[in-house]
Amino acid sequence: MMKKLQLIALLTTLTFLAHAQVRIYPDPKPGYEQRIRDHIKNMRIVDTHEHLMNPTGIAKSAMCDFTLLLHHYADDDIKSAGMPKAVFDEMLGDTSLTVMQKWNLIKPYWEKSKNTAYNRVVLLTIKELFGIDKLDETTVEPLSAKIREAYQTNWFDYVVEEKCKADFVIVDGGDRSFGDPAKFRYVQRFGYYGLASKSDIEKLVAKNGIKITTVDNLTASLEADFKNADEKGFLAVKNGTAYSRTQYYEDVNKEVVEKTLDKILKSDQPLPFDSVKPLSDYMWHRTIELARKYNKPIQIHTGLQAGDGNFIENSNPTLLANLFLQYRDVKFVLFHGGYPFGSELASLAKNFQNVYIDLCWLYIISPSYSERYLHEWLETVPANKIMAFGGDYHNIENVYGHLLFAKEIVGNVLVEKVKCGYFSEEEAIGLADRLLHDNAVEFFELK
Repeated sequence: MMKKLQLIALLTTLTFLAHAQVRIYPDPKPGYEQRIRDHIKNMRIVDTHEHLMNPTGIAKSAMCDFTLLLHHYADDDIKSAGMPKAVFDEMLGDTSLTVMQKWNLIKPYWEKSKNTAYNRVVLLTIKELFGIDKLDETTVEPLSAKIREAYQTNWFDYVVEEKCKADFVIVDGGDRSFGDPAKFRYVQRFGYYGLASKSDIEKLVAKNGIKITTVDNLTASLEADFKNADEKGFLAVKNGTAYSRTQYYEDVNKEVVEKTLDKILKSDQPLPFDSVKPLSDYMWHRTIELARKYNKPIQIHTGLQAGDGNFIENSNPTLLANLFLQYRDVKFVLFHGGYPFGSELASLAKNFQNVYIDLCWLYIISPSYSERYLHEWLETVPANKIMAFGGDYHNIENVYGHLLFAKEIVGNVLVEKVKCGYFSEEEAIGLADRLLHDNAVEFFELK
């Protein structure tokens, strides 16, 4: 009995220490938890990162049913649980399948994976947007009917404005034909660091009309692309190459790059990455220089990659440190909380004035990681350098579900910080505004 009591006492002490803070302020006034959460619940937000599909296309597609909510991220865990990728992907486009036939294909793998945050956000989404409490054979048909009915209205704009309360939405995608132009902004990718064969070069020549036989020609083509993108209007440069290569970009000698380009121009088949890395590195440095010239910040994918078959070590944010040192007058925002490199990310944002943190995608990767590291980042990184929400989804429904995750977790962290006396209630409310709205407005100069 004594040993049991000692164990309970030890666990209680460890639990207290896990949440203990240096107390700056006395105990807050009663009701502070609800006041902070109510403020967060009702506030306007800026969504820093999306891949949204055109709602008109969704309405006409085979997945204008419950599978719409599963086709992005949830499908990764459904496939991880054992459903063959080809079967899932074919099902999405198969107009001959009934809703129940689709559910019968998915059900065994949904049951195995519904514990993950990718799938819990689906459950929260259908509850809050469609009033349905579970996903099973009794609900997929009424849920699908509600989704199809919603897409016959101005559903997309309604969710953006009335449910998400978004002042701005930053989209990583080329389709600008939908969404309120007063709210939607766009980032631009430049693929000059992915050239691996003669056909890749030929596509650039056809696109820009610039003959490419030298590295200077290639740089001129990049400059033309950048100028054209700027004339159409874009907010930031996006680099998502962590899916395909290491994030260590060397500052390569131009003579070496000329030899690499010559090899590519002579190759009908894509060359292996090791062979083309010098050119890839060189062109990313030129892209950063153009971002500086046009005063554009740079968003970089770090941490977890969606799907499977990727190398997580490629996306460690510390690999980028040489760029932060070399281009101190260019602003870099590092995506996805660097999962699982949260402390490394904190050290970069703390020590480099030009490095910022974005929690886009992070809450549905792991709510507990998000909460744990937001605590740490608020203790280590200046608060103006943290942007707390980007849904990172193809569909607007799951964006809203993800936002509910984000607001809950931001609320948890700020309430705990006030409870421990690390922040005052007034500071916590001001931080909520910064994290979910004001920092993004300031960083991207949104108007």
